Amino acid sequence: VPERCLHHVPDHVPFEDVAMTEPGCVACNAVMELSRITPGDTVVVMGPGTIGLMVLQMCKLCGPGKLILVGTSKDTTRLEVGRQLGADVTLMADKENVVEAVLALGDGFGAHHVFDCVGISAALKPALEMVRPAGQITKVGWGKEPMNFNLDPLVQKAATLQGSFSHTYKTWERVIGLMGNGQLNLAPLRRIFALDEWETAFKTMDSLEIAKSILVP
Repeated sequence: VPERCLHHVPDHVPFEDVAMTEPGCVACNAVMELSRITPGDTVVVMGPGTIGLMVLQMCKLCGPGKLILVGTSKDTTRLEVGRQLGADVTLMADKENVVEAVLALGDGFGAHHVFDCVGISAALKPALEMVRPAGQITKVGWGKEPMNFNLDPLVQKAATLQGSFSHTYKTWERVIGLMGNGQLNLAPLRRIFALDEWETAFKTMDSLEIAKSILVP
């Protein structure tokens, strides 16, 4: 590996944290480099997977006034992790009208920022409905399905739709710095497995019981 591609990891940062640097960088790029959160903002994170929970932590560092995590009834465990990591409110999209809930939680105008970390195209529709005028939607999740709805709310609200993909060298430096300073709590997201337990590790993650499996050789 070329030396220019390497990063120095502080001695006190455990291997299990370092193994999560890449998803941390995806989240950091979306929140700290492409979004404009200011203290007191209402922020919604849609999708409590690994990326969504990392986005939640990055948002928490920006000092939002209200931090809302949206999942489904299948995400019970991961929504609880989100509460441990700083979510003020958790919502289940298959049990309640999340748009109405978000509007009721603030001043009635909607969220300043919505982070779409779901991974299906349809998730953009409620994001458009819950973002406030002049707000921002940052789309991190992929979705190959066609969008069978129009984007007029984006125009009507003069909102910003920001795509976020990957990260840069400086993002890695920033995330490793956050790890070194103890500003990220990664332990609740993961479970450690021995390498020969790889099948159990994948099945446990696929069942949504945890957000991330870490294999240790």
